[in-house]
Amino acid sequence: MEFKLIQAAFNGDLRRFKRLAKMLDMGRGRLAKFVGEVRVEGVPQLEGVGVMHAAAASGSLAMCTYLVETLQLDVNDVSNKGSTALFNAVELGNLDIIKYLLDHGADPDHAMICGLTPLHCAAGFGHCAIVKELLAKGAYVDPVSVYGTPLHIAALEGKDNTLKILLDHDADDKVVNGSKIAELKSLASRAAQIKDYLSAAEFYSKAIDLDPDDATLLSNRSLCWLHMGDGDKALPDAHECRKKRPDWPKACYRQRTVLMLLKDYRRACEALFDGLKLDPENAEIEDALREAFKSLRISQST
Repeated sequence: MEFKLIQAAFNGDLRRFKRLAKMLDMGRGRLAKFVGEVRVEGVPQLEGVGVMHAAAASGSLAMCTYLVETLQLDVNDVSNKGSTALFNAVELGNLDIIKYLLDHGADPDHAMICGLTPLHCAAGFGHCAIVKELLAKGAYVDPVSVYGTPLHIAALEGKDNTLKILLDHDADDKVVNGSKIAELKSLASRAAQIKDYLSAAEFYSKAIDLDPDDATLLSNRSLCWLHMGDGDKALPDAHECRKKRPDWPKACYRQRTVLMLLKDYRRACEALFDGLKLDPENAEIEDALREAFKSLRISQST
């Protein structure tokens, strides 16, 4: 039933959609609630997509109008990847749907987990009219994603038409590194909070490219690899972090965590000894050293 409802929204079949929605509600008088909760499940690329996304993808203004004005669904409803209906409309190049969504509260700056905004997508697809519409509705011209700014994407895709529009709106191809790094850190933090550690690692990688001497970036990326269980990638970052900040106890602790994952208990103990010398009162490092010693003794006995 739920899949058929999304399919009807995607096909722009409003009559069938209304019939299925009433069947889903079963006379309980909570039509908007049940329709708004319908999601695609089990399809990786579409996980969490709802009827609002499907309606925008259908290109049916009547369907979008019904959902927004009659059922009063959230126009900024997000999928698991963080996309909204506006992204679907931009991808299909449907300017009428885009204008409708923007006029009814769609956020032109909403970013997916990877940092992409509708402006990134429009610039990359070469949709001039859509780029102009988004900018006219107040979209920020220089949002940073893991792939760069909209200007970077337009240049990469060879879309000279949208590139010129962005430049005419003062897009900055030389965004100050400091602000760019801060935004990348924020994106990485958001990704890590929802346990999308791969995206977080990519954001940290972009930030490291801009500031390779920042040991905290290396430490955080190492932690992302750890969460993914990839000790071979986590270890070089932990070592490099320690080289750049030999006086930082946390660098020793991060190195220890990776070495424990790799079952190199002797070197984990050595890293923690160094950390304890730097911060003798650190109970966390002391407890970790005790644990590492215990693991070392067990491994030696076996």
